[in-house]
Amino acid sequence: MRMNVVAIALTLFSVSFILFAAENKPLENGPLLENHKGLDDLREITGVVIDRTMTRFGEDFYSLFSQKLSDKYEDLEENLTVKERATALSGSIITVFHRQTIIYRTALSPGRQQIETKVDDAVKAVGSYMVKWRIERYLKDTFDVDYDEI
Repeated sequence: MRMNVVAIALTLFSVSFILFAAENKPLENGPLLENHKGLDDLREITGVVIDRTMTRFGEDFYSLFSQKLSDKYEDLEENLTVKERATALSGSIITVFHRQTIIYRTALSPGRQQIETKVDDAVKAVGSYMVKWRIERYLKDTFDVDYDEI
């Protein structure tokens, strides 16, 4: 008796699946990706701040940093990474990277009062670095290589 119920349920499921597939509805809601003219805009996600922190203080620094960074620079298109290295003596060492280049590094002691001032310093450092990096990027000779290959 139980086998008959399972067989009937499987048969109904397969029939409903075949009927649904026979309707020829597209799987995508919008335009097909295959018909998209250029797939260059689908290659990379930009403006991301990656969290590589481990402790509560690192997470507080990251959340406040990413919030203040997005408030100040809404159109930032470069990806940044916030890494934390916990140490026994100084609490944590926080480093902000852009393409494996260190932009800002600081030591956070377990006190929470200094996090906001360190975050403000980090946002200022990122802003000045981005201006300098963009100027250097556009002034470099790119006769035989592209900007991202330098």
